[in-house]
Amino acid sequence: MTRDTMSLVLFYSPFGRLNYSWRRPSSRAEDVMTLDYIAGVAREVEAARFDAIFLADKLRRDGTDLIQIEPLTTLGALSAVTEHIGLVATVSTTFSEPYNVARMLTQIDFLSRGRAAVNIVTSTEGEENFSRELPAKAERYRIAQDWLDAAVALWDGWEPDAVLVDREANVWADTSKMHPADHVGPYFRVAGPMTVPRSPQGRPVIVQAGQSPEGVDYGARNAEVIFTAKNEFDEAVGFAADMRARADTFGRDGSALRILPGVVPIVGSTDAEAQEIANEIAELYELEDGIAYLSLLLLDVPLDDLDPDAPIPVERLLTLEEAESSKNLHASRYPNIHRIIVEERPTLREMVRTRAKATGHQFLIGSASTIADEMEHWFRNAACDGFTIIPPYMPEGVTRICRELVPELQRRGIFRTEYPGTTLRDTLGIA
Repeated sequence: MTRDTMSLVLFYSPFGRLNYSWRRPSSRAEDVMTLDYIAGVAREVEAARFDAIFLADKLRRDGTDLIQIEPLTTLGALSAVTEHIGLVATVSTTFSEPYNVARMLTQIDFLSRGRAAVNIVTSTEGEENFSRELPAKAERYRIAQDWLDAAVALWDGWEPDAVLVDREANVWADTSKMHPADHVGPYFRVAGPMTVPRSPQGRPVIVQAGQSPEGVDYGARNAEVIFTAKNEFDEAVGFAADMRARADTFGRDGSALRILPGVVPIVGSTDAEAQEIANEIAELYELEDGIAYLSLLLLDVPLDDLDPDAPIPVERLLTLEEAESSKNLHASRYPNIHRIIVEERPTLREMVRTRAKATGHQFLIGSASTIADEMEHWFRNAACDGFTIIPPYMPEGVTRICRELVPELQRRGIFRTEYPGTTLRDTLGIA
């Protein structure tokens, strides 16, 4: 399906993708847990007409992220201080109950007047914080399907015209139009109906970001928006075509999917200034920490004995087949980083300073025009329907994206200048 304008979703991280950039004097690192800080970012990207703001989540503090904002409560607060931008909460189906989460998302959809979305994930860690074991990957996706089936039954339980507010007849809602979920699945038993009526969108927008074969199938079967990590154009084209074809096999309209690969843009007034910004931020990253993190992403391949100013030896890496069979939680992103090392041959220091922190996403450094050239090429040539924008540093990284990159995309006629409606589904053009 050809679209005239792309979608842009902000991947919100308090410190940015290059999270060591918090050491910059202007990072506002003291304020990141305040509503004032995150609301300021949300309003700024709303003024730039972004489709949505997306909050990821982790259920364990593993050291790679300094903090992790809790999505649902945060988006509930943002619903009161924004008017148009979509609100995407990440939810683990492995460690949550469909009834609780379905109610909370419905409430956010009401509070925001139709702007809620849920990014469904299956957790790969964090079981020590819950009273259950971490299931195997295949089972996690079976749980996720049962979870979503139960949630959908709950969301669809109230008919659209169930609420009457008939004061004369003393009928607030027609109980004949409230239906129990009566969901009995392999993992969840949910009676329903919910205690709240059908929300403005009917259901929140369903988002998914799995990269594994199981994750890709789950997204094709259920999702309306697909987040992905692709840094090579031909691979992105192939992925988009495959996702649409898979959706068709599930009886869905694959052309209606919104496929949004991640991009990490460092925007400067010129290409040279952008590179200066990248270099200044890179100087804040301790090399030893970066090597340890890259080793983790490379599935525990040892790197600390290598010359940091020489390319990483290809023979040191696991093959793609070995990585796929490793069952390591980082295996789904491994092919992206493997390709960078094999084809582009960055030094270990270069990989640590920038590319590794993109974890497989496109890392673009340049003027607004230079970055827009690449984004337009992908958008106009079937690689995507838009992008998940991942600011490399905060908060000025967002400001430069909104004030320099977005206007360039608008000048080219490939990004909106006004919101088309009131709900997130209106913005995305999804039924």
